[in-house]
Amino acid sequence: MVDDEFLIRMSLESGLSDLGYHVRTAQSIREGAELAETFRPDVVLLDNRLGQELGLDHIEDFKKVDEDIQIIMITAYGSVSQAVEAMKRGACHYIQKPFDLEEVDLIIRRNLDQLKRRRSLELMRQRPRQIVGESQAIQRICRNVDILAQNDNVDLLICGETGTGKGVVVNAIHDSSLRRDTPLVKINCGAIPETLLESELFGYEKGAFTGANKAKKGLMELADGGTVFLDEIGELPLSMQAKLLTFLEDRRFKRVGGLRDIEVNVRIIAATNRDLEEEVEKGTFREDLFYRLNVMQIRIPPLRERKEDIPVLARFYLEHFNRKFNKHLKDIDPAFLREMESYYWKGNVRELRNVMERCVLFSRGDILTGEETGLEPRREERKGDSGLSYPMKDLNQGSIDLKKEVDAFERTYIDRAMELAGGNSSRAAQLLGCTRFTLKRRLEQNNEGAKENNVQNERESVRIRTLSQLYFFEKRKGKKKVVRRKVKRIGQ
Repeated sequence: MVDDEFLIRMSLESGLSDLGYHVRTAQSIREGAELAETFRPDVVLLDNRLGQELGLDHIEDFKKVDEDIQIIMITAYGSVSQAVEAMKRGACHYIQKPFDLEEVDLIIRRNLDQLKRRRSLELMRQRPRQIVGESQAIQRICRNVDILAQNDNVDLLICGETGTGKGVVVNAIHDSSLRRDTPLVKINCGAIPETLLESELFGYEKGAFTGANKAKKGLMELADGGTVFLDEIGELPLSMQAKLLTFLEDRRFKRVGGLRDIEVNVRIIAATNRDLEEEVEKGTFREDLFYRLNVMQIRIPPLRERKEDIPVLARFYLEHFNRKFNKHLKDIDPAFLREMESYYWKGNVRELRNVMERCVLFSRGDILTGEETGLEPRREERKGDSGLSYPMKDLNQGSIDLKKEVDAFERTYIDRAMELAGGNSSRAAQLLGCTRFTLKRRLEQNNEGAKENNVQNERESVRIRTLSQLYFFEKRKGKKKVVRRKVKRIGQ
């Protein structure tokens, strides 16, 4: 703060310090400029009348120290023309003496929020392929990206739900590494038919099969020197898992129908939305391949677990779609932001991006209100975990099978936890406060109970069909008494 009145300096320093700000004061422009050079403040409260000098004339001096410094002009002799001139020279706000401490606090916080958003956007622009977010999880991922970019011979496994941004992280790693000028080849392991997968990955020689009129390089060979991104690695058939494991050992392979070993220099990055440890237990994914790929693992948490990133992502996409659709939206309505923060986001960042695109496209006015989103809480989100409903039987209507009812209630909770965890049993067990072994045992017990019920239902169905057939058969013979006797016996 720069002000030549001692009492104002002391009162503001004391009041703002109590509110949690780190405050430094100066009584002249020269002293204030020296403090700015030393402490690099985010906000400067600058008095306009400082003896024979005008603070208005020295706004540029503080901006030279750091162009991001927020200048708030303070004066007892305010006018509209002075306010306009201050804004032109780089001030962000203009307040008059006497002022209320709460008012000053509100203005400072508002400008700090704007500064934080601007710096975040600038930081995101500097990141390769836009890794957007301020949460601790995202910051940790960015640090790992920097480390992995420098060590480009380390294979990597990226785990996360659909839409969390696994591809963005892969792009960032590749673009920040020494391989940035070499190919980044993306392979969706679930999109290529099993019969074609080997030839697509490793290529084939002329005459290897019907229609192979000439030799063809595979994707691994085309990516030589670069990065291979194996997306949805959990969908890879077991037969190809063995071939991929062999390749990963020494980066050598043979084309389909070929005899010559081909060696390539590629970095392998795999990604999955499945729990590969669970797939290993089920026998659908090779354990040795899992450990070979899992040299380094990055887990991207779902958006609902990092809600602090939602406003950042929303404003990032606001800017993006402003440019795309030639719009001029300035900000997002706080009520709409709160609505987005409370939303479940099953589709994660991809879903949020789609919502923002739709909002910006149909927006009217300067502020994004979200009127055109169709953003409604999902049923499970409205209820929350405490809203799980299980129809209780009315004991006044008769007795119940307590074990059966308890098992059904337990199954409701297990199904809900598995749904929230995206089928990941480890995370579902955490939500339920039990071990994965316990959850697995409970699932098996429930499945056995379901099988037993199916057997009983089948027996009942057979009994009813037998009674029906017997009834019509004997009825045609006119033997009503025989029918009644046999029906009674079978019914028992």
